[in-house]
Amino acid sequence: MSTTDEGGSQMTYSVGGPADDPVGWKLEGWEKVAPGEHHRIEAAARLQQLAGDLVAALDQAAASEGLANQGDYQVLSVLRLADHRGESMTATDVARHLRMTTATMVNRVDRLERLGYVERNPHHIDRRASILAITPGGVACAERMVQRRNEERERKLSVLTDDERAALTMILRKLTAGG
Repeated sequence: MSTTDEGGSQMTYSVGGPADDPVGWKLEGWEKVAPGEHHRIEAAARLQQLAGDLVAALDQAAASEGLANQGDYQVLSVLRLADHRGESMTATDVARHLRMTTATMVNRVDRLERLGYVERNPHHIDRRASILAITPGGVACAERMVQRRNEERERKLSVLTDDERAALTMILRKLTAGG
């Protein structure tokens, strides 16, 4: 396999090189350049790679629905769940729930409104605020996205047995709770 580095130099790798296992390739290289305990961070490096791959795949699925990225889907998801529960939410409520800025939320809502997935309705108490409502088109998009996201996640996890998935879930819960 042949590739060009950032400086334009031609580099050749055999199978098992950066394209096949970029994390292993980098860790092996750093161990040679600056010997240390690079193996201790391998799990974190592989989690980061997997997360990046998954984000890219989910962004691509969102783009196929006309969404900017999975962040737009997240807004639809929150509004779909709120609608199902009979709850109403303002853009500020959704932004707080998704831990995003109100400016980002305004841009997302504007885009989702142009796509016909979200409507702004007058707030019954605060005239400065709007209640966000997911439209039938937004519901359909959110439900298609749930299916596509689940398929992509299943594809990534299909190499694991049920016991391995359970163990991984337990480990990830421990890491997210303690980290």
